[in-house]
Amino acid sequence: MARLCVLLLFSLAAPAAAADGVVAVVVYPDRAQVTRERPASCGKPVVFDGIPPSVDPASFRAAARGGTVQGLRFEALAQDFFGAEYKATEATVRKLEGEVAALEDGRRRDQAASALAAESHGTALALIGREMSGPRPDVKSWSGALEATLRGQLDGSARIARSDRELPALWARLTEAKARLASLSAAGQRKSYTAEVVVACSGNAAHVQLDYLVGGARWTPAYEARLGEGNAIDLVTFGTITQSTGEDWKGARVTLSTAVPRQNATPPEINPLKVWADEREPPRKALVSRSELSEHARASASAGAGGTRLGVADQGVSVQLSLPQPADVAGDGTPARLLVARTRLPGVVHYRSAPKFMPFVFRVADVSNAAPFPLLPGPVDAFRRGHFLGRYGLERVPVGGRFLLTFGVEESMKVKRTVVAEVQRVEGLLGGLRHHRYEYKLEVANYLGRPESLEVSEQVPVSELDDVKVVVDPRTTGGYAHNREDGLVTWTLPLAAGQKRDLVLAFRIEAPSSYDQ
Repeated sequence: MARLCVLLLFSLAAPAAAADGVVAVVVYPDRAQVTRERPASCGKPVVFDGIPPSVDPASFRAAARGGTVQGLRFEALAQDFFGAEYKATEATVRKLEGEVAALEDGRRRDQAASALAAESHGTALALIGREMSGPRPDVKSWSGALEATLRGQLDGSARIARSDRELPALWARLTEAKARLASLSAAGQRKSYTAEVVVACSGNAAHVQLDYLVGGARWTPAYEARLGEGNAIDLVTFGTITQSTGEDWKGARVTLSTAVPRQNATPPEINPLKVWADEREPPRKALVSRSELSEHARASASAGAGGTRLGVADQGVSVQLSLPQPADVAGDGTPARLLVARTRLPGVVHYRSAPKFMPFVFRVADVSNAAPFPLLPGPVDAFRRGHFLGRYGLERVPVGGRFLLTFGVEESMKVKRTVVAEVQRVEGLLGGLRHHRYEYKLEVANYLGRPESLEVSEQVPVSELDDVKVVVDPRTTGGYAHNREDGLVTWTLPLAAGQKRDLVLAFRIEAPSSYDQ
């Protein structure tokens, strides 16, 4: 016959207590699922300290190895904050308040004494002036009176200056103590929980797990892109966990989930599509230009961290990343930056410039995501041969998707853009056609000391009107590729060591004169 053992799981400790028995944590972007496990002997209660007050009581779940869970009960407990720490902090506040009051009272007395000494000094000067007209002026008494009043002013000013130096530090200590007291008081007004698990055991021992969801926890991705010798490209993925639940996760198996529970719990609603029309006045035609600068980084991630394997579980709308090493995460809100994966990315490093927007040559890598999980949006720190180059944003990239990483400016390659012509003229007898002519000169040079290829991109307008034409002029340097959808004109130039080249971009816009500029 199976024996019955009762396992009591509860927390009477303050939120800052260490979480005993936390073995695994799944961290979501807005919360965390905590798993505690401890061995239990049948017939003996087991206590789990430090269950945080931010727990969702409806999320308690229990499981047992070596036994069967018979029941689970929990209740809310009010925390008593009138403990030793609260009383000690309260005493510190009272002591500091007394010191501040005494110092401010002394400062006021010193100000009054200094003012009295200044007034006495003025009186002494008046009396001295009156005695100077007498037959026998008492010079010795004058000197003593002036010295005494001056000493009174100097002593008072010195004490006031000393008080002014001591008061700011004392106020800072008092403010910090009051904030700590308010935090302890607020913590005492919250509730913790007691959970009781009843387990039927077939042997003498069992292992019991308690799962629950807590708020106040989140994680965000961050990346380091490193360009090494031989243009080897490594992408290091980190997860920064911040949690202020009050319980410390020590040596826990950490899993990072990309799911947002509130968003992924239900399927999307499909609303009907409607078509309608409004009457509008015919718009006035206007000729306008639009220029767009696309950002340089859209990205993905990879696997394998420090020779260990990263666990990846695809859950349809989300991915779970099980970190290869146990981790410690403090419960006081201190960020913990954990290594997720380190990946060698296949790709090619080349040089690119868009002098219309920035007159520099950038070192870029066209890579693909070889990781078994997508990269989430986050900051990328770029390094080249161990030197930090800058930070930029990374957008979400699917598994296998291609994206660009930039590794700073190449100072040994130069580019210069000069405006040759931006003119407008009207043609035709009645002025029915207006030409807008543009011409630019591009100068590029390679001082790397080795042959390299440089990609130079310029932009011409894209017409969305049938009666407006954009024509690339034959004077434009040949060998370019023209993307008519976005208007980009791109040259890929092989440059020998020390070689300089000049490029010309010329185009015109033909539009009826009825269009406004």
